Amino acid sequence: MTIDAAVAWPRVNRRQKPARARKDEASPRSADVSQVGQALDRPVATFVVDGQEVVITTGDVAAVKVDLLRPHSEEAMVTVALADKINVLRQHLPPQVRERLFWENMEAIRAKAIADGTAIDGPMEAVVGD
Repeated sequence: MTIDAAVAWPRVNRRQKPARARKDEASPRSADVSQVGQALDRPVATFVVDGQEVVITTGDVAAVKVDLLRPHSEEAMVTVALADKINVLRQHLPPQVRERLFWENMEAIRAKAIADGTAIDGPMEAVVGD
């Protein structure tokens, strides 16, 4: 150790002790805030995806709301939160499997929209109509 380091070290060590004490004192408060946050984070919706239950909470919806540029309906924000959670659940899968699941879901959504009458089946249906 150099002479400068030998002189400076006791001073640095003395200043670190109060900082460590403040950090130790703040840790229980941080845990309390975290518990309160978890208590307020109540379920909004529950879905079953690939046989696994996915719960969307008020915290998930709030996280989506922060990222949006303009207001959207609660249902839209829940749907985006669900998509985010599905993305996290599937991120361990290989890219080819994720892509296949994406296109399967897109086709299922399209088929449901056609059955509900909220989407058209093909270009001729758009021209001819009902």
